[in-house]
Amino acid sequence: MVTSPRPDVLAATPTLLDADGELDAGANKALLTGLAGRVDGVFLAGTTGEFPGLTLPERSRLLGIALDAFGAEQVVVHVGAAATRDAVALARDAVAAGARRLAVITPFYLGVDADAVTRHFAAVAEAADGATVYGYLFPERTGVPADAAEFAASARSAGLAGAKLSGVAADLLPDLVAALPGAVLWAGADTAIPAVARAGGAGVVAALASVLPEPFAALADAVAAGDAAAERTAQAAADEVKAVFAGGIAAIKHALELTGVGTAVMRMPTPALDAAAKERIAGLVARRAG
Repeated sequence: MVTSPRPDVLAATPTLLDADGELDAGANKALLTGLAGRVDGVFLAGTTGEFPGLTLPERSRLLGIALDAFGAEQVVVHVGAAATRDAVALARDAVAAGARRLAVITPFYLGVDADAVTRHFAAVAEAADGATVYGYLFPERTGVPADAAEFAASARSAGLAGAKLSGVAADLLPDLVAALPGAVLWAGADTAIPAVARAGGAGVVAALASVLPEPFAALADAVAAGDAAAERTAQAAADEVKAVFAGGIAAIKHALELTGVGTAVMRMPTPALDAAAKERIAGLVARRAG
């Protein structure tokens, strides 16, 4: 049996709201403290956290809760924004609060070229004042195409330590491993832990691990141990979670509400879950709880 370094499982956490749609500090604390020790860390205020719908003060408040629950080394806080000014302000506030690991998505909405992206990354990295900064590529959400050579050049120029690669950008992982030796590269592909690890990636940022972390942790353990049988079992369990939670963030929040953590209220509009989806989620949550 050949052992390997254990891939990371970072939970991409949702931002929990009360019935009026306001940030629920108690629910977010319960979620984050409940995940401590079950995952390798959290990716905060990213896509799963509905970051475009949060105010800057809300993002700062959420960070304080996460740092209390996990500590600075296990929190990767997303400070990205459409405007460089806002991303810089978020980075400064995050570092002042004690954060040491920051992620920043490419600028979005207005069209950009590679030079604009590099300047955006560099401004955030400078504001981070020595904290570690990772890029965040998600072409389907930002409209900014992902190109391995362009990102590698931007990362070197801006001093980025690596990246989270979501959507089609995850396909760039092998090329970026080669182009950026020593970089920390996570894929936003919850169930792809074996493939990510074997391609040289650091692990995954998994939204589904924020509600049912155990299948993903077990899969990472099996990959590290080189245990093929355990890997097959864990992969099947992780794949089941992915299939049941096809409703994305709304499904995750619904599942957490079923466990008594927060509400299913969304800040940003998404398709509603139908009765069949809710029944599948309730069944899986009940089985896992048992």
